[in-house]
Amino acid sequence: MEHQSLYMIHDLKTIPDYPLPDGFEFSLLTREEEGIQWAKITTATGEFPDELRALKRFRAELAATLNTAQERVIFLKTANGKYVGTASAWFGKWNDETIGRLHWVEIIPECQGHKLGRPLIAASLRLLKQHHGKAYLKTQPRSPAAIHLYLDFGFKPVIHAADEKRAWNHVFHELNKH
Repeated sequence: MEHQSLYMIHDLKTIPDYPLPDGFEFSLLTREEEGIQWAKITTATGEFPDELRALKRFRAELAATLNTAQERVIFLKTANGKYVGTASAWFGKWNDETIGRLHWVEIIPECQGHKLGRPLIAASLRLLKQHHGKAYLKTQPRSPAAIHLYLDFGFKPVIHAADEKRAWNHVFHELNKH
C-alpha cells in the first residue's frame, strides 16, 4: 500500500484564497535554465535522488513543451530571489478527456511549516481554472499532510477499486489520529 498512487479530483468551482506571507513572491517559469532551480527544489524534497535526474525529468516532462510550461509552472521565491518552492498547473488524461492536473507541489524542507503550501496550491488552482473546468492530482498514502491540505481545498478522493478503498481508509485513519 505504501507505494500505491491515490488520485483526487476537484471541480475548480470554489478556490479558497490564501495570501502569501510577507517576504515571498510567485513567478512563472521564464526560461529553461530555471529547470536547474526546479531540480534543486524537487531534489531537496526527496522526489529525486540527485539534481541530474530531476533535471532530466524537468526537460522530458515540462521543458519539452516550454511555451506551455511558461504559462503553467509556478515558482515560489523569497523577496531576495531564492527559489524555495514550485508547483505545476499542468494537464493530463482523465477518462479519455484532458483536464487540469495539480503536479509537482514542492517546498524545500527549511521553508515547510511557514504557511506557504496553501498559497502555492491556491495560486496553482487559480491558474488551472484559467485553462480547465476540473483538475486531478496524484498522491501517496505516505503524504498525509499533503492529503489533508488537498481535502481542505475541496479535492475529493477517487475510489474505483477495493485496493483504493483500503488505501483511502488507511489514510483517513492516519489523519484522524492527529
